[in-house]
Order: sequence, then C-alpha cells, then structure tokens
Amino acid sequence: MKIKATLLLAAALCPLVSQAVTLDVRGGYREGSHKYESRFKMSQAWNNGFWLSMETDNKQGVDGFDQSSTDYNEIEGNYKYKLADTVAMQPGMVYHWGSEGAQIRPYVKFVWNMTPATWSGIRFRYDWNQYDSTDLSGNRDKASAGRVDLYFGWQNDKWYIQTNPVFYRYVNDFNYNNKQQSAWENDLVIKYKLSKVWQPYIEWDYMGQQGSYQGRKGLTENRYRVGISINI
Repeated sequence: MKIKATLLLAAALCPLVSQAVTLDVRGGYREGSHKYESRFKMSQAWNNGFWLSMETDNKQGVDGFDQSSTDYNEIEGNYKYKLADTVAMQPGMVYHWGSEGAQIRPYVKFVWNMTPATWSGIRFRYDWNQYDSTDLSGNRDKASAGRVDLYFGWQNDKWYIQTNPVFYRYVNDFNYNNKQQSAWENDLVIKYKLSKVWQPYIEWDYMGQQGSYQGRKGLTENRYRVGISINI
C-alpha cells in the first residue's frame, strides 16, 4: 500500500506541460551482506529545466525474500541551469526518510557534454542527519557525511553506459562497515534502449569492504541490480 500511495502521489503531481515521465523498477542483491532489495521510482522532467522524483526502497530480507519491509523513501528535485552550450549546473535537494529518521541532502552537480555521445560530471553533496546516533565514543551526535560523485558516460541510439565513482566521509566520530571514517564505491550502469518506452538495464556496484553479515563487518561487498525504465 505504501508503494502504491507513493506512486499515485507522484502521478498526481505530473502536469500536462511535462517533458517526460519515467517509472523505474529495480531489484538488487548485496553479495557480502546477503541482502535482497527493490526500488520503485517515478520521475518527471519539465521543459523549463526542473526535475522531480519520488521513490520507495524496500528490504526483501537476508538469504531470501520472506522478510520484505520498507527501508526508506526519498523525494528529490533539481534545476538544470546552462552555463555554456556544453556545460550545465544542477543545484538540487534530496529529502530522505526511513525507520531511523530523516536526512536533508543538498547538492550541486556540474555536467560537461564533451561530445554528442560522451559526458562527464561531478557532484558535491552534504548528507545532514536530522537525528542523533551513538558515535564511537558512546556519545550522541549526528552521523552526517560529505560526498563527492564523479560521472563518466557514453551513449548512442541503442546503448547507455555510465560509471559513477563515489567518495564519502563522516564529519563526526563514526565509521562505516569498513571500520574507517571514509569509504568509496564505483557503480557501473549499462542500459539497452529497446524502444522509446522500454529500457532495461543492469548495474554492478563495487563497494569495497562495506559488507556486514551475521555480526561480521568489513566484508567485500558487490551489489548487483537489474531494472527497467519505462517512459510513460
């Protein structure tokens, strides 16, 4: 019901002046943590440069699909401002909430279209927690983090390929599952444009030693995803 309510609300917000509305359905598996996941996302682009999305992400369980529950939800919006013919700036915001609490994630992204088929970009984002957690010293503090994303992509009339290295670091006394204050990962997406409507894709995300399973941390983590984008 939560998934249906989120998608219906997103659909209700789509005016007739929109340029494109996309429904994205994705499933995934974390190899090190033995976790299954799924995501339902609806996004919309406007001709004036605004973009909005709503999504719900679900945990399907560990070692199986019998413990499905909502993991978190997100609303994201940004505006694309052209600095030059081939360079654009996108300031934006993500509002993220789940069972632990909520985060506000402001960011700014710069994209350079190097050729009609290739592009690169960089995004600076700050994930500010609205709630406190217990840090490494046993004190209550906010597990906020800074994050930098890099983007390198290529596409033609049938294929879309993008790699996305990500670097992030806690600003306070917290560690990731790799037992360090900072971590990184790299996401590779390969999408096939079956038609203007149907675009299936696969993802491989190498996350370093961020796996956690049965009380053990620091496990090598690979995340595999399969999804489809449906342009309505």
